[in-house]
Amino acid sequence: MTVEAQQNRSLPARAHYGTERMSALSDGVFAIVLTLLVLELKLPERDESIVALLADDWHVFLAWLISFLAIARFWLVHHSITADLRQCHNGTLALNFSVLGAVTLVPFSADIIGTERVAEPWSTVVFAVNIGVLSVAVGLLARHATREAQLLHPDHAAELLARSRIHHLYLLPAVTLVAAALAFVAPYASVGLLLAEFVAFGWLGGRRR
Repeated sequence: MTVEAQQNRSLPARAHYGTERMSALSDGVFAIVLTLLVLELKLPERDESIVALLADDWHVFLAWLISFLAIARFWLVHHSITADLRQCHNGTLALNFSVLGAVTLVPFSADIIGTERVAEPWSTVVFAVNIGVLSVAVGLLARHATREAQLLHPDHAAELLARSRIHHLYLLPAVTLVAAALAFVAPYASVGLLLAEFVAFGWLGGRRR
C-alpha cells in the first residue's frame, strides 16, 4: 500500500446527509421572502380611492412585480438543482446558505426601488447587484452538483444542470452588469431588461423541461 493510500485511509470520511431538511429550510425561506414583499403594498386611506393609490404608488407595485418574478424564477432553478440531489454534505449546505442569504436581501433591494422610484439610478443598481450575486450563488450550487456525481440521483438531468451552471455563473451576471450601467442612462430600460430576462427564462425553461 502506498503512502498516499495510507493517508487517504486515515482521513475521516465526509459526512453525507439527506436533502429533506435542506429543501424544507430553503422552501421556508423563499416563502417568507415572498410574504415580506407584499407588506410594502398598503391599503388606501378612508378618504383615498384605490385609483388614486395606484396612480401615486405605482412604483411600489412595480417593485413588487419585479421582485416576485425574480424570486419565482430563482426558486424554480433552485428546485431543479436540489431535486437532482439524493444527498448532500457541509459544502452543499454552505453553498445553499449563500443562495438563501442573497434571497433574503431581495425585499430590501426591491423596497429601495419602491421608495426611491425607478428614476433614481442607484436604486436599480442595488437591485441589479443583488440579482447578480444571487445568480452567482445559484450557479456555484449548480456547478457543485455537476462536479460531485456521488451526490446526484442516477437518472439526474445532467444537461439541465450544466445549462443552469453556465447561465447563472456567466450570462445572468452579465445581464445585471449591463442593467446596472444602463440605469444611469435609461433607468426604465434597465428595469425592463431585468424583467425581460425573468420572463424569457421562465418561458424558455418551461419549454426545455
